[in-house]
Amino acid sequence: MLGTTHLAWLDKRGIDPELATRLGIYTARRGESGSVTPDDAGDILVFPFIEGEKEIGAKYRGPQKRFWQKPNARKTFWNADVLDDPALKAGTHALVITEGEMDALAVIQAGYPFAVSVPDGAPPEGPVSEVTDLDHDTKYSFIHNNWDRLKGIKRIIIATDNDGPGKRLAEELVRRLDRLRCSWVAYPEGCKDFNDVLVSHGGPEVIRIINQAKEYPVSGLYRLADIPIPPPLQGLSSGWKSLDKHVKLYSPALMVVTGFAGQGKSTWTQQLVANLARQYGWVTAIASFEMMIRPYVVDALGAAFLDKPKWVDRKINWTKAEEDRAERWVADHFVFIGPDAECDDDADISWLIERAEAAVIRHGAKCIVIDPWNEVDHLRRRDESQTEYVGRAIRQLKRFASSYNVLVVIVAHPTKSAKEKGPDQLSLYDISDSAHFANKADIGVIIARKGNLEMDTLTAVLVKKIRHQPDMGLPGEVDLDFDPVKRLFIE
Repeated sequence: MLGTTHLAWLDKRGIDPELATRLGIYTARRGESGSVTPDDAGDILVFPFIEGEKEIGAKYRGPQKRFWQKPNARKTFWNADVLDDPALKAGTHALVITEGEMDALAVIQAGYPFAVSVPDGAPPEGPVSEVTDLDHDTKYSFIHNNWDRLKGIKRIIIATDNDGPGKRLAEELVRRLDRLRCSWVAYPEGCKDFNDVLVSHGGPEVIRIINQAKEYPVSGLYRLADIPIPPPLQGLSSGWKSLDKHVKLYSPALMVVTGFAGQGKSTWTQQLVANLARQYGWVTAIASFEMMIRPYVVDALGAAFLDKPKWVDRKINWTKAEEDRAERWVADHFVFIGPDAECDDDADISWLIERAEAAVIRHGAKCIVIDPWNEVDHLRRRDESQTEYVGRAIRQLKRFASSYNVLVVIVAHPTKSAKEKGPDQLSLYDISDSAHFANKADIGVIIARKGNLEMDTLTAVLVKKIRHQPDMGLPGEVDLDFDPVKRLFIE
């Protein structure tokens, strides 16, 4: 039942109370224990999350536009059962995804039933680190929970709010759902969402906007009016302040890290992605083919998180509580890619990109690390040279980075002949297999130990290539010191 106050409010927002009731929306009251029970004299408007005609969760709208949700509920879309409609699988209609339940309700009110809303609205503006760990972990689980239903839908229209948080939400939805099947909408001036459009212009305008949704550009030639204005590049600190003037991390981008064996390029790269996770909440997928994930990679990431080595003089240096914290943090911010020992399939570049796509969709990965490049199964075509193959593989990785808005980091060894060069003479063109690593990289970094490898821990970070100068940095050199006890690079 809907109370008098809510009936009047829905009518003011252009929503037929009969439609709202049919979709299960009702008025409720909050008891002293915190439980919410139906009561048409209450002051809470309830949007139930229904799957298979069963309520599995609910969002509550209280006075002063205060929202909260039923605790411990499975994350899903509002109006999720429409995902099973055959018209969406056939491609005759597109699925509209809105930022809020009232916007999805406005679309349905206008006569277009194929609309859902995300459960938690848009992420807040500012760095991801401002979001709590719990929010960061579960924010987009509604996509993973419905992936089997979503993957067969041919066309998806992203209809988030026309503001900063709404654009961030749209960006995250598009990179998880595949921009090839996604379109975007343009609201009339003065309207920031579909409920505003319904109230100000009526249902026919809502339908017109849906019918004129524009595809996200992927490749080819477009008129200016067809291209949404991309968000400005957000340069992120690597975690070493002295490096900020030379390199800032951003996505989409392809980053190449090289250096002689034993001089720290893998260790530096692991600390880099640990810094991104610690500072900005980034999730990284690591394809590590030379180092064992347990214990070595996990311990290195945990040490960067705690700023404390796990082992000192072959004795464990973490308390049980610290070990548990590090384990949880690594589990929350990293996933790992590696071939199944029982699988005969070659772990080639296509195999790797498929797993990287799954890491983005299922876990929200913002960075993919391939370490080292030479351990990937490189299956060349019969008529293809090594240089031609590397060029093709890098193009595939750059297309993946662009489609999913991620940073791809390749750790690559230099050629054997490059060993005759000094650290300051080494270049990206010395990377084994192809000059494409130098030519196609957006960011190119060389890690080089100075002096005697056994005695001198001073290490140069040589930023050799930066695209989008000077906003994302300028080529240059910064010295870091490698702490052999912590096994971390420090300023």
